[in-house]
Amino acid sequence: MTARTSPIASAVPGRIRVRHPRLRRTDRFQEALSRLETLDAFRVTESNPAVGSVLLSYDPDAVTPDDARAQVAALLSPVLDPAETPPQETPPQDAPAAGGKPAAPELKWRINRAAKIGMMGSMAATLAALGVGKRAHAGFGTLFVAFMLVHMTVQRKRLFQ
Repeated sequence: MTARTSPIASAVPGRIRVRHPRLRRTDRFQEALSRLETLDAFRVTESNPAVGSVLLSYDPDAVTPDDARAQVAALLSPVLDPAETPPQETPPQDAPAAGGKPAAPELKWRINRAAKIGMMGSMAATLAALGVGKRAHAGFGTLFVAFMLVHMTVQRKRLFQ
């Protein structure tokens, strides 16, 4: 994983999304929130410690978007100091995410990753089997559908939002 240089994940006039893996630690998240609340023109609209994310809103007529990004980045740089290696990058499994729901288990994401890799491999094999014969093509196609069903089962909550 590459280190993120800026904590700002996205910025549009009036809104800034701060997201950083180091903010998943409770102590750093709380420190970042207390620092962000000192900014007069900004208001914390939404926060999620499980993913290390904070949404800020501000009046774009009072603060230019470039100044807003610079203020937020400067304010959070001591909290996200890369020289200090945090002892824990991921939240505990029972840490609540947004809405009081428990954080998704790592096993779920590993299964989903394996399903996606399986889908890619079986699709390539399905296409390659076109020249071999119908049975091989149908077999790999069935394997692709099986991997796709696993992926859809893991992502069922997001699928129909």
